Amino acid sequence: MKRFLALFVLLGAGLLGAPGIIGYQVETYYQGMVSQFTKAGLEIVSQDYNRGWFGAESETQFLLKLPVGPDRTETEEFRFTVISHIDHGPLTGDGIGLATIKSEINSDGEAILPKDYQAEINTLIDISGQGVTRVHLPATQFEAEGDRPAGHFEGMDGEMQFDSAFEQITMQLSLPALTLTENSEPLLEVKGVTLHSNSHKGVSGLMLGGGEFSIDRIAVQDRESGTRIEMAQLGIDAESRAEADAVSAYVRYRLEKVQVDDQTYGPAELKVGLGNLPASVLLQIQTSVEEINAQQLSDEKKGMALLSVLMGNASGLLKGDPIVTIDKLSVQTPDGLIAGKLSVQAVGLEWKEITNASAVLNKLVGDAAFQMPEKLFRMLLLQKVQTELLRQFEQRQLLSPDSEMPTAEQLDEMSQSVVEQQLVVMLGQEFIVKEGDSIFTNAKLADGLLSVNGKTIPLPVQPQ
Repeated sequence: MKRFLALFVLLGAGLLGAPGIIGYQVETYYQGMVSQFTKAGLEIVSQDYNRGWFGAESETQFLLKLPVGPDRTETEEFRFTVISHIDHGPLTGDGIGLATIKSEINSDGEAILPKDYQAEINTLIDISGQGVTRVHLPATQFEAEGDRPAGHFEGMDGEMQFDSAFEQITMQLSLPALTLTENSEPLLEVKGVTLHSNSHKGVSGLMLGGGEFSIDRIAVQDRESGTRIEMAQLGIDAESRAEADAVSAYVRYRLEKVQVDDQTYGPAELKVGLGNLPASVLLQIQTSVEEINAQQLSDEKKGMALLSVLMGNASGLLKGDPIVTIDKLSVQTPDGLIAGKLSVQAVGLEWKEITNASAVLNKLVGDAAFQMPEKLFRMLLLQKVQTELLRQFEQRQLLSPDSEMPTAEQLDEMSQSVVEQQLVVMLGQEFIVKEGDSIFTNAKLADGLLSVNGKTIPLPVQPQ
């Protein structure tokens, strides 16, 4: 009996003492979760973590700088606070685990969601350190207020699973429908939003994986013009993987239909790929990009910083003989099909040769095929010619202020004439081939020679 009593006392002491010991581990783990936000571009303004024996309270304020203005060179600050209520294990309100975390988000002291809105953002960390965060936003309706239209939201559910080191993460999200209306007239309708993604850290240290984002339907009504745009079955899927020390990736965009008033486009698909990228160089770029995101720069400064990173790692990227592909381009238009493929690879090219046009051309291998409806080709060519003619007339007027600018009708007539002349030349030299109502062209680049539709075309070479 005494043995059972002693065992009971030890067990009780263990259960009472364990939460305090686990609390230290949970705090370290929680800080790791917060660091994921900084990698995504958020800045921590302040953090207050109060650890007790059986639980903890954390309040972390984040700063997000959003680019604003016509040129997006200025930023507007958005501050919000994540308040977390942490329950230490091993016995939590949700069962056995290291901890449960219930969170809410406030903006400038006010809850982003209404006080009576029962949003659930809960995280459970099991004994092994693996965790899952579940988000549930119930359906609701809101009335018009100021410039904000009325709306109907059918809720959202999401889940993120992760390991203790955040080296393996899977996510899924679903949003059935969101509708915004003004005077009972629909302004925006979004239906069937889903997200699935998975990522893992490979042996190189890179986060690799893939995912898919899709929307069943989007409908937008312009208030001023009355134009209505409807899109059906939008999707984006992407994947990256490593073989030996080389990384390859692709991203694919697809759309079943776009209807602008009575004009219908689609289906459409675009798949872009990258290959032969050295993993070690990509890891350096990934680390640099995370550091740039943490600095909360404007679009202009961020672009310059990213360009600097790419330039600094360009030599290493070229050592893998990188290849860029458009594996598929297909867009059905009212006038016919737009389709094409492209592949360009640098073979043995060194960064020190990048300013030598002859060396670059000799070390590029390319293959392209393209088709377009003749009507659309003429329209694009006409726009290009009109822009060039208008620029020439404006330059002439700067030199001779008394010279007259052509009228819109005169400019259109001149442009039509130039387009016809250019088409005759391109068809005659077989730069393009006409078959039915479509224009076709095929091009190959190898050993510094470019051939278009089987004919070699001399390439301009810069003087050394």
